Order: sequence, then C-alpha cells, then structure tokens
Amino acid sequence: MKNLTFILVLFFGFYAKSSGQIKWQKDFDVARNIAFKTGKKVVVECFHPECSHCKLLNANLQNETVAQYFNENYTCFKIDLSNQEEVKLLESKHIRLTNYPVFLFFDNDGNFQYFIEPKEKPQDILIQFEEERGNSCVDCEKAENASIKDNVKCATYYRLLKDYEKSEAICNKFFRELPESEKSSQDAWNVFKKVVLSPNNDFFAYWINNQNLAAQYEGNTGKEKDSFVTVIQQRAKYLETLEEFPGWEVDSLDSYLTKMGADEKMKSVWLWSLRMSYYLNSKDYNSVKNFSNKMVEFYPDASTYGFLSEKVNSKVSGNEMHAYFLEIKDKWFAGIKEPKQKLQFFKQSALFYGKNGDKAMCNSSIAEAEKLIDDKSELKAIREKYCR
Repeated sequence: MKNLTFILVLFFGFYAKSSGQIKWQKDFDVARNIAFKTGKKVVVECFHPECSHCKLLNANLQNETVAQYFNENYTCFKIDLSNQEEVKLLESKHIRLTNYPVFLFFDNDGNFQYFIEPKEKPQDILIQFEEERGNSCVDCEKAENASIKDNVKCATYYRLLKDYEKSEAICNKFFRELPESEKSSQDAWNVFKKVVLSPNNDFFAYWINNQNLAAQYEGNTGKEKDSFVTVIQQRAKYLETLEEFPGWEVDSLDSYLTKMGADEKMKSVWLWSLRMSYYLNSKDYNSVKNFSNKMVEFYPDASTYGFLSEKVNSKVSGNEMHAYFLEIKDKWFAGIKEPKQKLQFFKQSALFYGKNGDKAMCNSSIAEAEKLIDDKSELKAIREKYCR
C-alpha cells in the first residue's frame, strides 16, 4: 500500500490539529482540465445535505490530514444531490446513484471509471482511498478468477451506469460462483439489493422465488417488496426508451408482480405506460383501446383520460386513434374538475383533431386552451403544425 504507513503516521500526528480545507473546483470541465495538466484524476463527492452519513463525512473531510491527502492526490469536485442543476452532470454521464455519499472517479476525458462508498472516520477514509487508488472498474467484467468482492464492485459499477446487459452478465457470474451454502444468506440478500438492476438474471429469479426468506431478512416489514418493485420499475423505464421491445418482457414483469401478490389493478398501474408503449409501437390500436378502457374502469378520473391521451399522441402521428377519442371526449370533459385538466383536454383534443384533418376543431380547441395559460408558445407550435 503505497505511502500508507506514512499517511497513518501523519494522521495520528495531526488528528488533533485544526481543520483543513479541500480545494473544491466549482466547474467540472475546469476540474477535468486541471486533472489533465497535473495528472491528478477528478474525484467527485456526491452527497445530500439531509443525509446524516453525508454530514459526518463532510465534517471529517475537513480533517487537516485528509484535506492534505485529497489536495495532493486528486482534483476535487462535489455534487449536492438536492440541487437539480448539479445533478445534471450525473445525468449527462448516464449515472444513476442508488446510495450516497459516494465518490466517483473520472479520467481526464471525463469518463467514469471507479467509485468508492466511503467510510466515515478520517483514518478509515485515508486507508480506504490509498488501498483503492488507481483502481478501475472499466474492464472488470473481463477479469478471470475475480473475487466475490470484485464481482460485487463490478455489478454495482454497471448498476450506476444503468448498463443493463453488462449488469445482467455480472449478476449471473456472481450468482453462479457463489457457494450454494451462501446463496440464501443475508449477505447475499444485501448484495442483491445493492447490485441488481434487471430482473433478467439468475440472481433476481432466485430471490423473487424466495420472497419469504427475503422478508425474514427485512424483519417482515415488507421492505423486500420495495427492492423487487424498484428493479421491475427500472426495467420498465429502460424498455420505454427503446424504439421496440419484445412482448415477453412486459409479460415477464407482469408475472413477477403476480408472484408478489399484485392484483390486476395494481399491475396496470405499475405497467400502464410500458404496456401502452408496446401496443402503440406494435400498432395494435385495438389493444390500446381495450387497455385504456380498463385503466379508466380502475381510475374513472379526467386525469386518467389525460395521461392516456398524452401517451397516444406522443406515439401516433396519424388519425388511427381518432375514433377512440370521439368515444371518450364527452366522458373526459364531464369529469374535469381543475383548470389544468381542462387545459390538458383542449391541448390533446387539438392534436387528435389536427391529426385527423379537422382544422376548424383543431383551431377551436387551441383557442379554448389559450384562455387557460399565459405562455402560449407550445399551443402556437401545435397550431402551426396541425391546424393550418
């Protein structure tokens, strides 16, 4: 461990001294340029101001020796996870954090390479960073004879990046190599909660089929269901980003929810958007209509008509669903209780009429919508495209 003994001597010699100050850069690109010139890679601390562990960590980062270590070895940047503008950097890197605080490491080109979930005490932070300095997760899935710890680290890395294919492969690799006696352990369940991103792997299949055991490990509080639902919802959101996906994916998520005890109403809520996307992508408009009617039966509210119609109009460029709109429009309008619901009705109506070539009704709907909103730029764009 390079310089570790020296660091510990420094630590115990200076622990009682006044706090130090890490040189936090205020711009990520500036930090990256500094890293390029100095060879000190960028480390990004991600924290939330309401997180008790984050508060303790940030207090200990002011230790003089810790601050000196960070300044000598890294170009430092931090992200407040309560600040949406700062979080945009993570979004631009396709990073989705599931735990914090966490340190993310980037190369000079701004590519994410490694992460550390930090310990809290100053001496432990120093030991942890020195032991892991220079490590990279980039090629971890290619490693032969990787330890269980390395596989967990690797799977967590790909979960952070939302890389479904590699996450699934690593989870399968981890689960296959786990001794049989350990697969049902609480440690394995804890790892599951930390690393599994997709239901399409042996690790997820094992625990969804052993929910009672997971429930015991969660003290029969029901928290194990939250873990399963999170994975299912992540998969559903990912599939919706694709231009097309197979129907078995939707049916698979449906079957998992059934195993968890969800009824048809609950499953429709969790999967409504994914099912609509699948039917619309497949141009199966009869199924769109039938599923929409089912949703309205479950939730007979103007808002239900509204978000279903928005989904249809976002996917359908022609008049294939116009007849359905004519069937529901009176019921939809009759259920409106709030101005925003009325605005939604007239905006979506304009789109349905416009795509069907009903210019007069399209303009009439836009005119009604304009009475309800100050910023008319979006309505103007709809009129220009569909009502002229």
